[in-house]
Amino acid sequence: MPAFRPRLVSSNRSGTARAAVGAGAPDDGPLKAITNLIPVEVIAVYNLVITIFPAQPPELRFWFTIVMIPITGLYIAFGTKDGDEQGIAWRQALIAPFAFACWTSAMQGAMLMAMFPWWRDWIGGVAVGVGTLLLPILNGVLRAIGVPQN
Repeated sequence: MPAFRPRLVSSNRSGTARAAVGAGAPDDGPLKAITNLIPVEVIAVYNLVITIFPAQPPELRFWFTIVMIPITGLYIAFGTKDGDEQGIAWRQALIAPFAFACWTSAMQGAMLMAMFPWWRDWIGGVAVGVGTLLLPILNGVLRAIGVPQN
């Protein structure tokens, strides 16, 4: 049985059943659009470890978050690859870490405020909103320069 491969919709592939970035029911918000790009396995591990780490000092949670950003891309590239005949989903491997960073900025406001005195909760909301706006553009740019999605 083939492994589940989270993917973006490619406008040059007709008949795909994959969900488009930001698409869905009218009540789907920006946070939902962002989390659609992040593998559920990455979110599950992140949430588990963050609940285990103590809130103080915040540096432990912060550095774990930083480490998880590239792991998100690596998981898409190699953790979802099913055999040698199936290529790497390069566009999503490049986009997912950005989506993860946007998502964690909204979800970890208390940690970020403890780390950075200038951080406010609303900044995370802005990051999710800007991320939702930029992710489809980034996908289009990567497609235009020939980065494959496979």
